[in-house]
Amino acid sequence: MRTDLALDILKITLLFLLYLFFARVLWAVWQEVRTDRRVVAPHIVNERAETRPAPVPKARKAPKGKRGRVGRLVILEPKARRGATFPLTGDITIGRDPGCTVMIEGDTFVSQRHARVYLLEGQPMVEDLGSTNGSFHNGNRLHGSRLLHPGDRVQVGYTVLEAQ
Repeated sequence: MRTDLALDILKITLLFLLYLFFARVLWAVWQEVRTDRRVVAPHIVNERAETRPAPVPKARKAPKGKRGRVGRLVILEPKARRGATFPLTGDITIGRDPGCTVMIEGDTFVSQRHARVYLLEGQPMVEDLGSTNGSFHNGNRLHGSRLLHPGDRVQVGYTVLEAQ
């Protein structure tokens, strides 16, 4: 008799946990569907109110590094900014702040001042500036500073930069 009561309680508990699990899954799906992740430019293209990203102005490319040294950072992702280059002549700050050298708009995973690339005794170093979501160097989370070599990739939010 006691075992029947215990089994009934376990069944009800399992059923409750199962419903709780499904409710959590539905909540997560609803949040994903409800959140609009598109970045829309503030200008209107035509009378049907279609929007598209603002064009990236053509800039003179910074020279590549010579003799195995890094001379510039090039944006690989997102596609809208692919090819934008930033010469390594001093500190390069990356973030959403308008004062950053590499300003990233519309990416909520990027902090105001997220990361920086600087020269230390002529060697380019990358450093996370205590960002909430972190920075990544060649796919590994960045802790402290790391030396940049040609071909290394730095990811900040959805933006991927390559050292050249």
